[in-house]
Amino acid sequence: MDASFRMLGRVRQGDAPAEGAAAEFVGGKARGLLVTLLLQANRMVTMDRVVEALWDGEPPPSAVANVRTHASLLRRHLERGAGLVGAGGGYVLEVAPERCDHLVFLDRAADGRTALRAGDSAKAAELLTSALTLWDGDRAAVGVPRHGPLMGWLGHLEEERLRAVEDLADAYLRLGEPRAALREVNALLAVSPLRDRSWALRMRAHHALGERGSLAETYRAAVLAHHNELGVDPDDQLRRLFEELVAG
Repeated sequence: MDASFRMLGRVRQGDAPAEGAAAEFVGGKARGLLVTLLLQANRMVTMDRVVEALWDGEPPPSAVANVRTHASLLRRHLERGAGLVGAGGGYVLEVAPERCDHLVFLDRAADGRTALRAGDSAKAAELLTSALTLWDGDRAAVGVPRHGPLMGWLGHLEEERLRAVEDLADAYLRLGEPRAALREVNALLAVSPLRDRSWALRMRAHHALGERGSLAETYRAAVLAHHNELGVDPDDQLRRLFEELVAG
């Protein structure tokens, strides 16, 4: 992928290093402005929205002037094929979607999910693997403070990554590769232990491998995680799945 902008991990442009003088536009508020505009690529972001994204709480009196300075800095560093336009009291970052790694990821993940629903597990696994390889770690826009709308926008991207991991594990199970499915969900559950779908996929994988002890251990671990984090049992569907797999 010849992406101009990368934010699935550290923010950088093209093949520039994640840090250093070769990508000075990623420093400070300019980096936050870039991420804000990338997340709304080809759509106008109002000045008020930009200010909310760049300052936590009450912005300084110079906020609007500061944004204009950062926008001017960004313009000087944008690669050919991308443009920052001031319009209607805000800004639009004009860039082809295929040059933004987060948009390519979302498209590939959606296509993989569609293939999975259609029963083409091999194609689903290929697309989902391709989507997930765009991530450098599990956090989007590393180092960018999550003020205002950035909290929800970046959180949505990271949730889509988790969904894609689960979809990939599901595809592996359907392809008769339970060990590969376990590899995916175990890594996910290590950092997100309240995802019932991941626990269900892990139980299905152990069942497919004939590992009854690990199946029971997985259900107990799911119950413990929910008790520790929320003080409640997992969803009844998880209990019913466990009983069904044990009976089968």
